[in-house]
Amino acid sequence: MDIQKYYEKTAKISFYAAMISLIIAILFVVLHLSGRMAGNILWLTLPFIILSLNYYIRFRLYEKRMNETPINVQSESMQLLDTEHLLIAFLPAPSLRMQFFNKDGAVVGEIRDQDMSWYKWLLPNAVSMLMPKRYGLFDCFGNRLAQFQSGVGLWSNMIVKDHEGNELGRYKENRKKAFVKTTGMISKPDGTDWIPIKIGGLNSFQLDEMNGKKLASFQTGWMPREWGKLFKNPNMPILTFHEKTDLEVKLVTLGFLSAIFHHVSN
Repeated sequence: MDIQKYYEKTAKISFYAAMISLIIAILFVVLHLSGRMAGNILWLTLPFIILSLNYYIRFRLYEKRMNETPINVQSESMQLLDTEHLLIAFLPAPSLRMQFFNKDGAVVGEIRDQDMSWYKWLLPNAVSMLMPKRYGLFDCFGNRLAQFQSGVGLWSNMIVKDHEGNELGRYKENRKKAFVKTTGMISKPDGTDWIPIKIGGLNSFQLDEMNGKKLASFQTGWMPREWGKLFKNPNMPILTFHEKTDLEVKLVTLGFLSAIFHHVSN
């Protein structure tokens, strides 16, 4: 899949979601008029009407981006973990479906919830965020490269394992400061402090080891002009790995992103 197909898929999902929300609102009205449903019909239907309008606006936005994007994207490299710059987008999903593009506009991998049960689409985010999650990191060929596992509760904690189930590291959020800024520690499997997390905002931040070695940067609002021909959202997040960042660090970094963006959707 490429960025044009991504826009098309997002537009379709948004359209279906808009129609389903509208149908539910209409069904409630019919049941109310027939005397089978009591209560204030405005308060019963208003959330679904707002949801339908929101998804319809998204549908029109992504349809426009789809029509403006060149087709048949060609790319020399499709290797997720060999790519220096990863552009990030989110597909509509009950919890997380984060897709990674290279600068040529090709999808090179994604992080997604490994349990996409239909009922999860009906759960409010406030409920879903408290449930344990098991995310998988996949390359563009569908091979699982890593697994990210979160526990029960509101805090953004995450255990990162490789494709064989070996633990690579874990992130634990500082609960006392979590409501002010994202603060915590990524530790190694033996419990040694590894990558301190002190992030004031999630738009831009840098990840460094305890010794100061730079590992990766996350930025929004910055994009080379030539990339804009394919990527129509100028605020599309970009994850950049430093030249000497090894495979283990890349997997842990992606696991950390799944922890802090676990319910984000474009």
